[in-house]
Amino acid sequence: MSHAHDHADHDHGGPTPERALWVAIALNASFLILEAAVGFWTNSLALLSDAGHIVSDVGALVVALVAVKIASRKPSEGYTFGLRRAPVLGGLINGISLVIIVVLIGLEAVERFQEPPEVDAMAVLLTGVAGLAINLGSAWYLARSRDQSVNTRGAMLHLLSDALGSVAAIVSAVAVGVFGAKLADPVASLVIGLLILVGSWPLLRDTVRILLQRAPGGLDVEAAKAVILDHPSVESLSDFHVWALDDGQPILSAVLTVNVDDLVDATRIADELRETLKDRFQIGHSTFEPRHRGASTVASDC
Repeated sequence: MSHAHDHADHDHGGPTPERALWVAIALNASFLILEAAVGFWTNSLALLSDAGHIVSDVGALVVALVAVKIASRKPSEGYTFGLRRAPVLGGLINGISLVIIVVLIGLEAVERFQEPPEVDAMAVLLTGVAGLAINLGSAWYLARSRDQSVNTRGAMLHLLSDALGSVAAIVSAVAVGVFGAKLADPVASLVIGLLILVGSWPLLRDTVRILLQRAPGGLDVEAAKAVILDHPSVESLSDFHVWALDDGQPILSAVLTVNVDDLVDATRIADELRETLKDRFQIGHSTFEPRHRGASTVASDC
């Protein structure tokens, strides 16, 4: 069996994922205290729902940070790939928490529709503007990090959806202050919930696909097969599998029937295919089992 594993560090000059997450946690935790205080003072559901979302933001960022730290652990006898899939679990936890937040916001908004409370529009407006700046700044810093896995995407989605929540809070403050529209506050909260729900779907979809060993999105599986079969020394292909440890980390394994007799030649074929797959499809981890055409085949349930 021929095997190679490559995890290149795509350093684009941005901060490390760990540093970016620490900065985002510090900014959001500080703002959480301010927004919660103003929300209770002004009796604004838009601000309180946004503050509740920031609680989840901080939690999501902590989950993402823990996942990054766990994923950096070396492989062991029990976890031969290491814990590279920990960020996927972090992304799944964040996606589920977003849905729970939407349900809680919706329930509170329904109650507020029946008895709209008085809201201090100016305080809500100023807090919403500050929240928008904090969330966009944190999301931008995370986007510059070297990690674009579903783990980081989940954390960024929390921040961006909260930025939309800040926009909704600003709009509701203007509606209440200028037009006296008390229902604008619960309406804004429902809009926040809807936007969060829509944004959560791609994250949940991608994390579940990875955990179910689906072929990575954007990877042309048939084209990868064709490249292998186009090699002049490869006669057939079986037990072909493509999956991902995390978003952007595709893995391929296959059994090759080759028309060479020498082990050195078989190894050369596997190395050539590995380099081709890496260059054309960015598959950094390929495992091949070359078999001579005269060898008996072993049945596989896969």
